[in-house]
Amino acid sequence: MDTFETLKTLNSCFGPSGCEDEVREKIAELAAPFADEIRTDTMGNLIVVKHAAPHPSASRTPSPQGEGAPRLMFAAHMDSLGMIVTFIEESGLLRFGAVGYVLAQNIVACPVRFKNGVCGTVGMDEDSKKPEIDKMFIDIGAKDREEAERLVKKGDIAIYDTPCRMLAAPGKAGAKGKADKGRVVSPYIDNRAGCVAQLLALEKLRKPVFDCSFVFTVQEEVGRRGAKPAAFGTDPQYGIVCDCTLTDDLPWTKHVGTSKVGGGASIKVMDKSVICHPEMTAALKAIAEKKKIPFQTDVLTWGGTDGSEIRKNASGVFTGGVSVPCRYVHTPQEVCSIADIEAAASLLAAFAETKVNF
Repeated sequence: MDTFETLKTLNSCFGPSGCEDEVREKIAELAAPFADEIRTDTMGNLIVVKHAAPHPSASRTPSPQGEGAPRLMFAAHMDSLGMIVTFIEESGLLRFGAVGYVLAQNIVACPVRFKNGVCGTVGMDEDSKKPEIDKMFIDIGAKDREEAERLVKKGDIAIYDTPCRMLAAPGKAGAKGKADKGRVVSPYIDNRAGCVAQLLALEKLRKPVFDCSFVFTVQEEVGRRGAKPAAFGTDPQYGIVCDCTLTDDLPWTKHVGTSKVGGGASIKVMDKSVICHPEMTAALKAIAEKKKIPFQTDVLTWGGTDGSEIRKNASGVFTGGVSVPCRYVHTPQEVCSIADIEAAASLLAAFAETKVNF
């Protein structure tokens, strides 16, 4: 599948935390040709299973579970941030609260849309000295409350309605012989980019040595709520989270992270929610080096991922992370590299086809 077109497709889906149905259905459709099993749990997590390949010397037909193959869980959250309607003014303007970590300064004059197709823009009270969510509103063009209530109800959620576009066109091979595949500007690269990486990895898999569960989790943006039941249900021995990470390639980043856009798959060491198992981190780096997959180190002094919940399942899970570096995270205009998504996908697939000894 084409990386940019798949990302564009997923980003056209409506999928804020708690309302992931549309994006889940699209991911399931894209994954179906490569999956052995697809199911959805009670929370709404999508679980795509790829069983371990049978050993060529097997004397009989292996079980569907790969004859006791170790269990590996990949996790990428498919939910996005949103704005939930809490009150409708007499004027028809909509007051709202944040779904997830929405920063007020990032959404002034942002175009938004609701699931039913109603569009609007975010405005701010005239007397506000600085952007604050409780002093902002969504303008859907309604002339009064009555008209607004015919279009939108309290509890409806709006998402960013900015486009997914190539920011830099693919270029020729550089000094190291590797072509620039271009960069993308889009809302919700966090974490539709991780979802795309998992889909590409699933497509690449030929002979996995693990029983792989590619999990597309729900409600990560509101507290990583989907990952815990997903880990309980799949009971992995090994886990790899594929999410976006902040970058250290902008003037104001002040070294809160270590990744750069275009630097390759970012192998996580830690963030504020998890310290990855050192043997997982070492194994991922060794595989990347062996397979010549571009990679870098991901150390993040704040933020968190589903890994914080996966690692605590049962008596513990060997947990690692493969991140996609992303600029302007949680804004309506995030930026990432196509090549980084593809490097992350290659590393996920390579790990699934490599025996580990810890």
